[in-house]
Amino acid sequence: MMLKVLFYSYLIGVMSCRKMEAGLQLRADYVYLSGDQVPDFRTLNSFRTRHMKELPGVFTQIVMLCSALGMVDFKNLAIDGQKIQGNANFRNNVDRARAKKQLERVRKGMQKLLAQEPNEELSQQTIDERRKRLERKQVRLEQTLAVLETLEDEKASVNMVDADAKIMSHKDRRILPSYNQQSAVDGKYGVTCAVGTTQAGDKPGDLFDLVDRAEENAGEQFESVLADSGFSDYENLRAMEEDREETFHVPDKRQEVTKNEETARGQYDKSKFSVGEEGTTMSCPLGKRMEIIREVQFDDGHVERTFAGTECRGCVKRSECTKTKDGRRRVSYDSREHYRTIMRERLQTDAGRERYRKRQGIVESNHGHDQKNLGWRQHHLRGLAKAGVEFMLLRLAGNIGKIARYKAEEFLAYA
Repeated sequence: MMLKVLFYSYLIGVMSCRKMEAGLQLRADYVYLSGDQVPDFRTLNSFRTRHMKELPGVFTQIVMLCSALGMVDFKNLAIDGQKIQGNANFRNNVDRARAKKQLERVRKGMQKLLAQEPNEELSQQTIDERRKRLERKQVRLEQTLAVLETLEDEKASVNMVDADAKIMSHKDRRILPSYNQQSAVDGKYGVTCAVGTTQAGDKPGDLFDLVDRAEENAGEQFESVLADSGFSDYENLRAMEEDREETFHVPDKRQEVTKNEETARGQYDKSKFSVGEEGTTMSCPLGKRMEIIREVQFDDGHVERTFAGTECRGCVKRSECTKTKDGRRRVSYDSREHYRTIMRERLQTDAGRERYRKRQGIVESNHGHDQKNLGWRQHHLRGLAKAGVEFMLLRLAGNIGKIARYKAEEFLAYA
């Protein structure tokens, strides 16, 4: 009964346990699901958090059911993240200096309050209430300061309400304590095959973990994986070509820059510099020789070199090519560069463009549904683990809704 209430509530966008309790008292759909039982909001919340460890197993069962019903075709797996504000205010973020200053202010306020005698305008009850508020704030500040003192960076900040919610920049340029909620979605019916919750934006290290969990949950390997440039780096590009069996479509962060041929920088972009076969020589777009000024050999075998122009000072195009103080253009080279070239060539083919174009429609439509239709723009629970549970419940309920619509189509077909 509790699972039905929770799944249905998240499906229709009711994520507050108080609103769930109100529905159980007043709404026919809730009364039907619960059999006229009315657990209070504390019971609902306790059930939700007490069984956090079992939820991933339930999520896997739902994905396996979708796969068994033929709702997953394993052709395209699209991956993306969305930043959702934590249940905390930006003003509650403090660094070490600010925490010490606020703690000193609270302690002085406590001393001043305790020195006051009750009178006609200030009752003992008011004094007790203020004292309790100050005590709670003092405890919170002391705990936050203890966390800050364990960090090496003295300027690092921690949110006093939700220490796990890190400051992130959103697409609308707001700076908020947030969590990054990642989804791996199949392209046929939009079934979410894996989810992840992180404390930073999309990173290359997140990609293969999401793909592996999606394939484990769905029970089969996907043909193609589509992800944005946040998941791309040289090491990932190498692994995509040499270690993985899926076909990846993941642009690099500079790909859009190199497409711009109209600007002066586009004409003298890094991609226009010619590299020799061994990567030991380089020439600029005007054919001028460049020399190696730095070379680093890494344990995994790859080499990074920095080249600098030898004839830049007398070049008529210097102002269009570089803004360095010494007037020499510098270009970095990585021996894994050819993996990026392979990916770019794949994405520039007609088939590659058509396949990658599907990514936004597959995965980002779920983000729009979360934030616009369900109104989920801020977490209700605090802490990394609970924020992950909240997102998993949302995606699990969404998969159940997709099953219901899929079976409804089947029943209507027979009718």
